[in-house]
Amino acid sequence: MLFLAVIFLVHGCARHRVEIGKPSPLEKKGVYHVVEKHQTLFRISKTYGVDLKNVASLNGIIDPGRIQTGQRIFIPGAKRVLKVEVYIEDVVEGSGHQEEIAYKKMNFIWPVEGRLRDGFDEAEGRRHMGIDISSPTGTAIKASGSGKVIYSGNTIRGYGNLIILRHPEEFVTIYGHNEVNLVEEGEWVERGQVIGKVGQTGRATGPHLHFEIRKKNKAVDPLLFLK
Repeated sequence: MLFLAVIFLVHGCARHRVEIGKPSPLEKKGVYHVVEKHQTLFRISKTYGVDLKNVASLNGIIDPGRIQTGQRIFIPGAKRVLKVEVYIEDVVEGSGHQEEIAYKKMNFIWPVEGRLRDGFDEAEGRRHMGIDISSPTGTAIKASGSGKVIYSGNTIRGYGNLIILRHPEEFVTIYGHNEVNLVEEGEWVERGQVIGKVGQTGRATGPHLHFEIRKKNKAVDPLLFLK
């Protein structure tokens, strides 16, 4: 119910009626999106179909590349809260803001023993951004190089249990479809250290390791770098 407040002027008989509880005509409609782990403002804005710069301005975000898990972000014009997917590109890009680490010289080794069943392919319609190595379920997966764990989870569609390591020179290595991950985010691992076990989680036919190497967030052929 709308209440009316009546204010009488001391000098004169004029009166003003002020409506209390009525939304300001300038009040904007929208929803609040609560940032989940590894979500980026770019991906949030793209999912809702809104302009990133506008969202950043409305929410007082000075650096769009730095948002925090649990942060409430107002999305103008949105009618409901949407699910925002996490992508490998977002994880890699977001981790670049972390503190600098003193790295040892990088050498990539084969992450698992097994048979190469599918190679790297950039051809349109056949894109496969890594290699697939067939190996029995439970086979040890080793870190291809020393680095920091920037992702260990299963929220990236299709990859199942996934691990991402950051290495020097803007390289990352990616280990997908694992039966289990044995490392946690923020952990430092050494080259050859066991970080998981082969499985077939996510979109996988048969037990194997999906392995990628990315340079500056662009996938490259792992066979050009493995020893």
